[in-house]
Amino acid sequence: MESNLNILEAKVLEAIALIQDLRQSNRRLANSNSEMAAQVTELTARLLGVESDNERLNTSVAEAEDQAETIQIYEKKRQAIENRVGGLLEKLEALG
Repeated sequence: MESNLNILEAKVLEAIALIQDLRQSNRRLANSNSEMAAQVTELTARLLGVESDNERLNTSVAEAEDQAETIQIYEKKRQAIENRVGGLLEKLEALG
């Protein structure tokens, strides 16, 4: 009978130790999950900021491309005027 009580006591003490370990692990995991949730929140906020910056930069690039096209149009017109003026000057020189 004493042997059975010793075995039972050992098993109960083992179970108590295991329960304590599991509770401690559970607390660590809960803290870890809380920290992860905070990191996810921070990273989500940063992602939103980066997406906003990206959208703003894409808009700036589109505007710059439009301006570059406008500049090319004016440059072609300027070259055409320069060529016409050059031709007129040659004709004037030929007269004189």
